[in-house]
Amino acid sequence: MTVATAPLTPEHIPLAVQRYDRWFARARRPPSQRSWLADGPVRGEELLGKLHQLPGIEAVRALDGEGGLIGHLAAVPLNIAPDDPAALRSHPRSALVPHGGHALPSGRESEVLRALYVRVAERLVADRRLVHYVDVPAGEVGTTPWSDLGFGRERVHGLMAVKARGRQPRGVEGLAIRRAGPGDLPQIGRMAAESARRQRGSATFQPQPEGALAALRVHYAGALADTRCGAWIASRRGEEIGMVLLVPAEPDPVVPASCAELVEAYVEPAFRGEGISRVLLATALAWAYDGGHRYMSARWPSASPLAAGHFPAIGFRPVAYRLSRTLDARLTGAPGTY
Repeated sequence: MTVATAPLTPEHIPLAVQRYDRWFARARRPPSQRSWLADGPVRGEELLGKLHQLPGIEAVRALDGEGGLIGHLAAVPLNIAPDDPAALRSHPRSALVPHGGHALPSGRESEVLRALYVRVAERLVADRRLVHYVDVPAGEVGTTPWSDLGFGRERVHGLMAVKARGRQPRGVEGLAIRRAGPGDLPQIGRMAAESARRQRGSATFQPQPEGALAALRVHYAGALADTRCGAWIASRRGEEIGMVLLVPAEPDPVVPASCAELVEAYVEPAFRGEGISRVLLATALAWAYDGGHRYMSARWPSASPLAAGHFPAIGFRPVAYRLSRTLDARLTGAPGTY
């Protein structure tokens, strides 16, 4: 059955908001798997209101037999400079379907998404954007229709509850933990860059441009001077061997308001396996709880041989994924040559 499509324009936003909120309620993990989670405060009205104002957006809607809106898809172009830390995680010329950027009718998810993606992808490829990302809530309702189009899970967004101090991890011999401040930018920046550089290896294979790594070394200057953020450095016999860095999380549909984000976590390879990361995390969790945070979020590459096992093991549960699809680079050649 053919699904009719048409441009998504401002007058369609109110109905698209209703469709998104209804779809999101279905797409989130089942209540039995999320009883400990709080819903994020951001919903369709705020997301779609901002999304449709972005320059270069490609947005279409799906129609039923009577011309009514039953779904939508909106992709935002990404143009990332080589010296932007964002280039460490995303292709410099790509497109993203963010939270709020799509909604699908129950029972026809794959069929409707395919029709919408045909329209949007054609325009993205014409603009030479061959890497496509989408943010989806964790669970089959959110991921399966995209999997049918060849998208795979690239990054995981996890959440854990922050509770009052309970049983603390066993201490590590000779380990000292201290709060980091603005004067520790060289140390924090060095370890953040080293953590990112290791994503070049197997099986992540994520390019880490030197210009972006250099920018990352000074990226957290503001965070280290901001009392709303927290950073700690672990050392042994005067050698700095690990760190964690937390900032206030940006609320979205899967992130509650009272949430801190673990943006950096690193332990020198020679000292891993001793429990240093658990001591650092316990320190960060205690600070977060005392500061009124009740959740902590983190993001990691799904193919990382370290992060993919470590973050779930210390308590993070998936609440969302970033899926990606990379098209054949020969599409940038002359028409008919691929």
